[in-house]
Amino acid sequence: MPGHLRTWLAAAEAEAAAILGDETTARRALDQAAALLPEGDTDPSLPYLALNTHHLARWRGSCLIHFGDSETIEDLRSALAGMDGTFNRAEAGLRCDLAHALLAMGEADAALPHIHRADQLATMIKSRRHGRRIAELKRAATRALH
Repeated sequence: MPGHLRTWLAAAEAEAAAILGDETTARRALDQAAALLPEGDTDPSLPYLALNTHHLARWRGSCLIHFGDSETIEDLRSALAGMDGTFNRAEAGLRCDLAHALLAMGEADAALPHIHRADQLATMIKSRRHGRRIAELKRAATRALH
């Protein structure tokens, strides 16, 4: 099985575990995904799978926000810094995750630019799912600022 696919499967396991609240399994699967990640962003045998250290950092942050981990902010900032500008849906989700993490740490002012940019991206790609999440983040930011 190609290395990128094995990495993707481990990260997907981490995501499922995080959603179920199983922090131990999520962290183990994230560590496994990081260990399995091959060099390079793509594998020619997997044309629809792009996965590199920045994508994995985004995935890690998205998983760890479920547990209030303060490292999440750095993972997400690292992912954002290395993000390719063509992944609009991924960037919208990343910015939602970063805003969520910042709000959880009491940094509502720092969350606002990410909420605003996520809103722009969600509108551009017509994502209702991101739109609902952004509306929740806006309400949380408003409460935090008042």
